Amino acid sequence: MTDKLALLKQSLEAMVTENETVTTRAVIRRMADVFKHPTDITRNAQRRALVGAYASKQEHIRNSIERSAKRSSAELERLLASKNAEIVRMQNEKKLLIASHRAMILATSQLGGFDVWKRFFERYQATVDSLDEMKAVPNACALADVSRDRT
Repeated sequence: MTDKLALLKQSLEAMVTENETVTTRAVIRRMADVFKHPTDITRNAQRRALVGAYASKQEHIRNSIERSAKRSSAELERLLASKNAEIVRMQNEKKLLIASHRAMILATSQLGGFDVWKRFFERYQATVDSLDEMKAVPNACALADVSRDRT
């Protein structure tokens, strides 16, 4: 990322945080030492896209605030409780899926197919890393125990 682009991003972050309306002219006022004219931003595709993205982000934030301001506190508490319950449900589902995944790998290992499973996923190292990070792949000790039980 170029220096000007990095500075632009910092300024846009500050504008959104301070609720200053994001426009090309507002950016020029804020960054007069970096950009002199609005066309310094609009003629550059990266800069123009960045300003547009932050303007959209700001509009989304403002709309969310406006919507929440119209709701009663009881309604917001009910919505929050609902979302928290959904998060708990999803966390429990994730735990179940991880346990099920581990059991399937152990069953595959017991039947002698772990090497085949592992070879398939070697082409997808990012997937294996994610599964390992979630602790969805049994550790080497568990797999060794399964192998020993087979013999």
